[in-house]
Amino acid sequence: MTRLKNEVAIITGGAGDIGSAHVESFVREGANVIIADINEEKGNLIAKENSSFSSENKVKYVHLNSTDEESWKKLSSKTIEEFGKISILVNCYGTNFREKFINQNLENWNTILNVNLTSVFIGIKELIPFFKLSGKGSIINIGSLASLKGSASSPAYTASKTGLIGLTKSTAVAFAKDKIRCNLVCPGHVDTNFIRNDSDYSPNDWNTSINNPENYNQRLSQIPLGRLQTPKDIANLSTFLASEDSNMITGGIIAVDGGVTI
Repeated sequence: MTRLKNEVAIITGGAGDIGSAHVESFVREGANVIIADINEEKGNLIAKENSSFSSENKVKYVHLNSTDEESWKKLSSKTIEEFGKISILVNCYGTNFREKFINQNLENWNTILNVNLTSVFIGIKELIPFFKLSGKGSIINIGSLASLKGSASSPAYTASKTGLIGLTKSTAVAFAKDKIRCNLVCPGHVDTNFIRNDSDYSPNDWNTSINNPENYNQRLSQIPLGRLQTPKDIANLSTFLASEDSNMITGGIIAVDGGVTI
């Protein structure tokens, strides 16, 4: 499969569960990939693992602090130095401090908004000139169920992920004339280490740990299609959105949630 042959993709958060699934999918489809992440050890490991899939395309790790403009500049510079162009960006990272609305700490609020929303803007702004030089671009922002519904215990996270809707649509409108597309993918209950380690359980809140069988079954009961999503489910959609198969799709807000938000 070579839907992404000769493309150069930056996958931020590429060392995470969902991000690393994107790396594998993109490499298998022929893309050269930069894994941009703050976790150097895991980023290099994933780059090494994925380098075995193909002798024709490359996978490299580059350190990224997503909230730092200079770090983004170094990322773009190293990518151009290595591959000569940038044509795809996947923003696949986030943070959260789970606090009830009335107890929301302002410092934590600002941190969450900075990481989950402001840094995505910084990255897009930095890379737009390189997409223009390439003659096209596909930007894929990874949101959440929280982009589409509220959560009583995560007001800041919900605000940040909802904000990605506006940023995605604004980006799509602003740069359509340059053949730069921007879409938002909203994963549902994805089986990752993040939710397996989320032990702050409330039976009325969808954001609960799945290590406990009660919590696992509670999540499943909310999913019409009857199973949790996998990181690969998310990466499959992003791969399509990165490819020319989706060249008339921009500004889309697409849920991969098994029907939770129907």
